Formats: sequence, structure tokens, C-alpha cells
Amino acid sequence: MIDQWLQHKWFLRVIALALAILLYFMVAETSSSTNSTNALPIVGQSSMTLDVPVEVFFDEVQYVAYNVPEEMSVELQGPSSSLTMTKLVKDYQVFVDLTNLGTGFHRVPVEARGFGGDVNVELERDTVEIYIDRKQTVEVPVSVNLLNKDQLPEGKVVGDADIEPTTVKVSGGASRIQNVQEITLNVDVANQSQTFTRELTPTILDANGNPLNVTVEPNIISVSVQVYEQSAVFPIEAVTTGDVADDFRLVDTLLEETEVRVFAPQDVLDAIDTVETEPIDLDGIDKTGKVTATLAVPEGASSLEMKQVEVQLLVRAADESRDDTGELTERVRLTVPVTVRGYDRTNFTLQAPEVIGVTLSGKRSLLESITSNSVSVTLDLTGLPSGLHGVDVDYEVPKGVTVVSPKTIDIELTSVDEQTETSSIQ
Repeated sequence: MIDQWLQHKWFLRVIALALAILLYFMVAETSSSTNSTNALPIVGQSSMTLDVPVEVFFDEVQYVAYNVPEEMSVELQGPSSSLTMTKLVKDYQVFVDLTNLGTGFHRVPVEARGFGGDVNVELERDTVEIYIDRKQTVEVPVSVNLLNKDQLPEGKVVGDADIEPTTVKVSGGASRIQNVQEITLNVDVANQSQTFTRELTPTILDANGNPLNVTVEPNIISVSVQVYEQSAVFPIEAVTTGDVADDFRLVDTLLEETEVRVFAPQDVLDAIDTVETEPIDLDGIDKTGKVTATLAVPEGASSLEMKQVEVQLLVRAADESRDDTGELTERVRLTVPVTVRGYDRTNFTLQAPEVIGVTLSGKRSLLESITSNSVSVTLDLTGLPSGLHGVDVDYEVPKGVTVVSPKTIDIELTSVDEQTETSSIQ
């Protein structure tokens, strides 16, 4: 119950008044005993110093005020009872009134009120020079700069950074935010071994690295950074053992999937050319059919994206003279150069393959006439921020031919341009 009373300002005022009256009579009694010739008691004088927040009165919807001190030192002199009541009640203000002022620099008086009529108030400064600017709000994109990628654990790489939200609204003086084109969050990935998420508060800096007095909405940005093992995609090779049944021959082996992603340290990936199936036993097979083959994990690799692959075994009678293989649907792998478009070469450096292996599907008779010049591979990087990205591949292929893989290609963009306005968050 007492705690609730102490929360009420008027209760504190009554207590302060009672203490002031008690103090008055105590001083009066002391004064009477030491100087009986005085007809009236002399109330004790005192002084104290307070640090008081400076309030600003102006149209906050249309304007922004700069250079206003957050607080100001105030020296008070007066009766001890009045100072005690002032300190307890805290019903005072230090403020600047900008209500009728327009944009630009202004020297304005600092005012005080609520300290009591018998208290002398001396402010740290009588005036302050402030700047009023018209308020403006702009919407800007958010990007992420990943720091210390070379300090990841061995065999780990970082992927895309997922940002939520991808844009924010920045409000402040028009002259202050006119150069804010983007907010870049710096995220340290050193020693990170798995995907992680950070909740970051952006701080926009000026060209000198000083924080700008602006507001950002929302002021919390979630960044999730993918961390995974190094990997690469390799072609699959079907390996067979034994012989088909007597009087039959194996015409071809057709793979349902022609490529697989291998997870391994970079030195292991550099030594891999293909991923083989475990040997497929052909003994006794006398007709065309499908089998499920297990993929062999290359030495030194940790895992494969998939463990098995479907393989069609094309079997014909040994004395069969017809040749219908031209009408069979099969796959072929070609090495094709990569064309890149849509990125700013002055602000980014690019790591991307110059050529890739493309797997095509179609009738054998059609595939036999196709060369690397028959296929066009393009990567469109328009709008991509700095970081590692899996980019969808745009293909142009002859009619009747379809692309099996790859559907995406891993690339990395690295920013080389220092932004004028950035957010520095470690």
C-alpha cells in the first residue's frame, strides 16, 4: 500500500510540505535560542546543482531540430525547504520553444519553470544555437557485408544472407538524409560453423563516420547467414560388371540424373572428376530395364546430395539387326561458355565459372549433331547484393532438346565500393 502511495505526485508533495514546515520550525527554534533579540526567525539558505533534460517544443511532424543539448546543468539557490521539495517532486522543466521558427539556424533562449518562486535558477547556458530542417522520409534497401569469410572453419563456406525486412524507412532532416541510398549491415562470420541469425540495430553514419541523427523504421533487422560445407557438382558415371545373358548385348546405359553435388574440403573437390556408381551387375540380364545404383562417395568427401540414381540398361538381342537407337531419348554433356550480365563492374568483383558442363536430353539422332556452339548459357545478376548466390541459369537450346542440369550456378559478388552512408555493426 505504501509503495502505491509513493507513486502519486500529490502524496510526495504533501510529505515534502510537511518536511518543509518541520524544517522551518527547527531553524526558527535554533535561531531564537542563539539570538533572542531577533523578532523573526531566519530560514536557512542552501544551494544544489541538477542535470535536467532539455525539452523541445516544435512541430515534430514537419520539422527536425538539431544541436539541442540532451540535458543542461542547473544551479539552484534558495530556502532549504524549497530545494528539498523541488528535488522530491521534480515538477520542473528546462526547455527551448521553437514553435514559431522556420528552417535554418536560430539562436534561442533556454527557459526554466517549475522551480518555485523563492528559488534562484542559474542555467549552464542562457541560449543555444539550433538548426531546424524540414523532415523527410525515404525508403532505402538493406544489404549485408559479410566480414572475415577467410576465418571460417576449414571446409566451411557462407551462402546467401536472408534479410528481413529488405527495405526500411529513414526519417530525418532533408539535408541529412539526401545521400542515404542504402543501409549496409556488417556481419562478422569468423569461426561460424553453422547457419546463424542476428538481430541488428542499424546506425547510419555520415561521410566522417559519425552517427546521423535520424530514425529508422523498423529499427531491428533480422539477418540469417547460411553456413555449410564446401561443395561442387560433378557428372555421374555408370560402372558395370559382368556380362548380360548369352545371345544378348548391352547397347547403352542411360542415367536418370547425370550430376550430383559433392560435399568436401576444397583440396578433395579439386581432385574429383566424376562420381561413379557402385558396379552394376549385368550377369543374366536379357532385356531392357531400370536398376537402382548406389553412388560411391569419393575418398575424402563427407557426403553426397543424393545416395542413389536410376539407371536404364538398354539391352538388345545379339543377332538383332535393327538400329533404333537414334529414336532413343538419352543425355549428353557439353562444356559451354558462360555469359554474365546485370552487375556493376565498378562496384563489385565477380567469382563465377567461365565455362560449365551442361547436360541435355533428347533423341540420340538430334543430340549427335549438337555442339557447344548450339547452346547459350547466361547468368542475370541484376539487383543482387554482395555475397554468395545460387543464380538461375538462362538457356537457349535447339528445338526438341531440354536442359537437365545445372539449373543454378553458384557465384560470389564482393563489394569494392565504400558506401557514403553505411551502418557499422560487428
